[in-house]
Amino acid sequence: MKDRQKRMLTELAGTFYIIGLNAFVRFLKRTDVPLKQNQNMKANHTGLMSVVSLSVLLASLGTSIVNIALPSLTSYFSASFQSVQWMVIAYLLAITVFVTIAGKLADRYGNREVLLAGMVMYTTSSFLSAFAQDIWVLIVLRGFQGLGAAVLSTVSMAMVKNSKDKVKIGAAMGLLGTMSALGTAMGPSLGGLLLVYFSWRSIFFLLTFLGVLALMLGVRFLVAEGRTDRKNQPINFAALLLLSVSVGTYALSMTISQKRFTIYTPVLLLLSVFAGWAFFAIQRRSVNPLMDISLTNNKALMSSLFGNFLISSIMMTTLIVGPFFLSFGLGLREATVGLLMTAGPLVSILTGIPSGRIVDKTGTRLTIKISLLLLFAGTLVLAFLPAAWGWQGYISGILLLTPGYQLFQAANNTSVMSAVGDKQGGIVSGILNLSRNIGLVTGASLMGALFTVSAQNAPGAVSKTHSIFFGMQITFLTASVFLLFLLVKVIFKRD
Repeated sequence: MKDRQKRMLTELAGTFYIIGLNAFVRFLKRTDVPLKQNQNMKANHTGLMSVVSLSVLLASLGTSIVNIALPSLTSYFSASFQSVQWMVIAYLLAITVFVTIAGKLADRYGNREVLLAGMVMYTTSSFLSAFAQDIWVLIVLRGFQGLGAAVLSTVSMAMVKNSKDKVKIGAAMGLLGTMSALGTAMGPSLGGLLLVYFSWRSIFFLLTFLGVLALMLGVRFLVAEGRTDRKNQPINFAALLLLSVSVGTYALSMTISQKRFTIYTPVLLLLSVFAGWAFFAIQRRSVNPLMDISLTNNKALMSSLFGNFLISSIMMTTLIVGPFFLSFGLGLREATVGLLMTAGPLVSILTGIPSGRIVDKTGTRLTIKISLLLLFAGTLVLAFLPAAWGWQGYISGILLLTPGYQLFQAANNTSVMSAVGDKQGGIVSGILNLSRNIGLVTGASLMGALFTVSAQNAPGAVSKTHSIFFGMQITFLTASVFLLFLLVKVIFKRD
């Protein structure tokens, strides 16, 4: 009976989607002529900001709203933790790799055209995900969704930067940052609410609806811009492929062995290292590299990139391990889990601006020390208190971890960007984002694998709850060791 109701709900949602699609086609026919006649007119600032804000919101929402559904997907598909991990990893991998060329594609084909194409890819993959009958089909579709998200986040910022309304660019960038944080904050609670009253498929229907809305607004308000001639600077697809292989095999090596060591893990790691080495070798010789590899000779920059990578991986660990601990460890309902998972992003929103002001007043080095102390304390709390205090212990750790993360990001980014020249600002910003994304992939793969292996091999565990408690303890104790190493390094660093 339940299967029949689910089938009827899916068919009904599909019918509404087709009706909406037909309405959208009619909408295009009505707006196409006026748009062509006014392509040379200045874009409406309010309309532009509506489009790019919704685009950035979708990109961040695509990560956080799906994380809350991971325990449900594990049960629905009878899948392993390693399998559902790839729901997050595939999305992050696609963003990590494709973000390096999204801007170049926009330069070549135009911001409007590329952004609309990204919306189509994001929306279509979201819609198809709602009908997936196999976990690996869903994972592939999440990869395509990540490609669309890379375009949404990258090209939206480029459009604001290129806007004729230069006076409002600072405020516009602040709005985009807020929308990104808002998407991360909304995801867990909104996803948890949908899971209570509907199935996990409703999450993808919601993303589809928002994608269609963004596409309609984009067609209506985005104005075509003059294209930059980049034919003499072709996209280096060989380097792009090597980067994809390096990051992809690295993530796969961390998740392929479920219960015991196999030969596949070192083989994949070697392949990842080889592909990474080949990528850097090609970048050094290329006249049109994806990134300036010469910057890696800067020891201070490399140290900052390592810290960015490490701390981003720890923060992603909370988003992966948290739902399983709260759902299976504490037995909480999806709506409650979603509400608790919102705590971290909300604290991020509240502490973002104050963190920047603290950096200005106290300096980057002292702020980084304070941030690492908060992060270290937060991981220790997450390792020990949740097993004794339940969700209160979990929240206590998040309330220490999140402000520490915001302080570190503000201080680390300020330190790096102030140390490079104006001409290298964009390149260094891209490398910082790349290190952050690879850290997120590591948190979703390596730290996620550590959690599941620890839980499966918990000594003396009498229930699944005890196993999850043990897995969480080992995972965050490991994170605290990494942070302690980083903290000692910063404290004893010579000026």
